[in-house]
Amino acid sequence: MKTILLLITIILILLAILILALKPLTAGAKVVLLVSQEFPQVPFKPLHNITPKPRVEKVKFGEQKIVGDLFIPQNTNKKLAIIVAMGVKTSDKDRQTLLGFCESLARLGYIVLWPRLETLEKDIVEFEEPQTFVDAFSFLEERDDVDKDKISFVGFSVGSSLALVAAEDKRINKKVRNVVFFGGYYNIIDYLSALSTKTKWEPHESAIDQAQEILKQEDLSLMQFDDKDTLDPHLTKRLLRFSPDQNIDSLKAKIFILHEKSDTFVPYTESIKLKKALEQKGISYDYHLANLFEHVQPKKGLSLDVLKELLGFFGFLHKVFMYI
Repeated sequence: MKTILLLITIILILLAILILALKPLTAGAKVVLLVSQEFPQVPFKPLHNITPKPRVEKVKFGEQKIVGDLFIPQNTNKKLAIIVAMGVKTSDKDRQTLLGFCESLARLGYIVLWPRLETLEKDIVEFEEPQTFVDAFSFLEERDDVDKDKISFVGFSVGSSLALVAAEDKRINKKVRNVVFFGGYYNIIDYLSALSTKTKWEPHESAIDQAQEILKQEDLSLMQFDDKDTLDPHLTKRLLRFSPDQNIDSLKAKIFILHEKSDTFVPYTESIKLKKALEQKGISYDYHLANLFEHVQPKKGLSLDVLKELLGFFGFLHKVFMYI
């Protein structure tokens, strides 16, 4: 295994030398730099050595009091923009990982915005609102340094589902470039039922606890979803604003679906449902089922299986960067 690591390091050093000569960076170069930076298995991380540190601003906008971290690359050209979507309060540990990911994207030349409700900065457990991402899109549209035709969403877990709901919104649906849907659910009622019943799936206890806390804010309990066919429609109606399946016909953006096979926070069957729905509607998408993550965080460790998975993931990411 040490020989494999040494070989990977040599290859990445050679690629880094090649990348230095590529201006602007190609899609393949961006994938190499991002994967090497974000995956712990890769020992050589050239991104910070060959790209300038972006400027970071704290921003606030929207009627519902949205705060955000805005990462701006160090050049003056109009830039492609990415909105990073999280669906619930971000832990301190995950916050640092997410901010590092945003910085990596900015170093690759994108303006990156991570928006969230101001209440989620406090000890309040609730879903993010899809309106947050609609407002974030409008915020970026108004900037002179953003290419208004190339604003995309990259969502993680519940955030990917809420970003998809935002992309369906008729105020912006014709303008969203694409959505990277990573580890989300397609139907919120099905998802909550899966958490409650654990049918053919063993969810993580923290996923159950988090869902229970959020449902408590809506005067609901997870146990009510044991039999979704007997749910009171009046009780669940307000949850449907968080469900991408409600307005899938309005979707215009290209969708990139990514899910971990062994995900214990959201079952990968939810992404399969989304894939089938997009096929039926004739909406453009790419789909990749991975075995590289613990929910949406890269796994540690290295093996031949991991290397094979990385190659498949590289191909998927290359399609994303070619389109973005």
